[in-house]
Amino acid sequence: MSQSGRVRRRGPSIVLGAALLAVLGWWFRRVVVPLRPHTADTPRAHPLPQGHPRPSPDGAGTRIVINPRSGPAWVGPPTDVLRAGLPAADIRELEEGEDLAELLSDPAFTTVGASGGDGTLAAAAAVAAERGVPLVVVPGGTLNHLARDLGIDDVEDAVAAVRAGTAACIDVGTIGDRTFVNTLSFGGYTAVVDRREHLERWLGKWPALVVALVWELPRMRPLRLRIDGERVDVWVGWIGNGSYGPPGLGPAWREQLDDGVLDVRLVHGGPRYARTRFVLAAMMGRLSALSVYDERRVESLDIECLDGPQRLAADGETFDGPARFTVGKRRRALRVVLAPTAREPAG
Repeated sequence: MSQSGRVRRRGPSIVLGAALLAVLGWWFRRVVVPLRPHTADTPRAHPLPQGHPRPSPDGAGTRIVINPRSGPAWVGPPTDVLRAGLPAADIRELEEGEDLAELLSDPAFTTVGASGGDGTLAAAAAVAAERGVPLVVVPGGTLNHLARDLGIDDVEDAVAAVRAGTAACIDVGTIGDRTFVNTLSFGGYTAVVDRREHLERWLGKWPALVVALVWELPRMRPLRLRIDGERVDVWVGWIGNGSYGPPGLGPAWREQLDDGVLDVRLVHGGPRYARTRFVLAAMMGRLSALSVYDERRVESLDIECLDGPQRLAADGETFDGPARFTVGKRRRALRVVLAPTAREPAG
C-alpha cells in the first residue's frame, strides 16, 4: 500500500516537473531569444558565373550528405524528398564512423550539400569554401540559423534552389584554420553549451538550455583576457559572422551575410554583485542594459587568454582552443545555392 502510494505521489511530480520545463523553455525562447521578424531581408540569388561549378537541375554532379541524428526525434531525415526532387543527385545518409568532410571532398562532385543542424552545415560549408564549389543548405536541425537567414525554410526550398542554378555569396568567419558561418563564443557560454548538449536528449533543446543556464551561470568565473591589446575580464564573449539583431545576448537573425564585419558582444567582469546582476539580466533578456555590456562591429579581433587555452564554441560545437587566436573574415568566400525568390539585403 505504501509503495503504491509513493508511486502515485511521484507520478504527478514528474508531470508537473516536465510541464514546468516546457513552460520555462517556451518563456526562454520568447523572452531571451526573439523570433526573426517577418520583414527581415534575406540574400538575393544570382546566376552562377559561366565557367564556375554549378548544379544540374536534376542534381547531377551534386552530393548531399544527410545527418540522420540532427533535428527533433519526431522528424525523420529528408532522404526520400531529396531523392524524389533531385533524381540524379547522390543523396546519402551519414553512417556511424563516416567522415562528412571526406564524403564532400570527392572531386567527382562539383556541388556539395548537407542536411542537419548548424554544426553539420558549418562542416559542409568549410569543405565547400575550401574547394570553391557551391553549397546546398538543407535545414535539418532544431534551430537552423544559417538556413533561416538565407530564407531556406524547408527541404523544398533547397530542391528549388538546385533546380534554379542560382546562388549568393556570403562571408565566412575564421579562427586560425577553422571556419564558422554563424557564431563563435567563449567564456561561460561554452560550459552552458556542453551542459545543454548533455541534457537535451532527455529534455529537448529549450528546456535543456534553461536548465544549463540555471546550473552554469552561478558557477561562471570571468576570463582574464587581452583583446586587441587591452586587458579585460569577460564573463561571456560572443562573435557573430555579420551583424545580428536585436541588441543583447539574444542575437537571432541577420539581414546581410556579406557585410564584412564581425558582431562582437561582451559581458565584462564587474564590481560587487556583478554575478547576481548578470544572472538576473540573462534570465530577463536584458543583458544589453548592463553597464558592463559592450557591443561593437569590427573586421578582426585578436584575443589572448591569460589563463591559458580555453574552451570555445563555433556554430554551437565546442572545442579546445588555443591561448591566443585571431578572429577574422573571408569576404564572400562561400557560394550558397539559393532560389531566386529571396530578397536582397540593404547595401
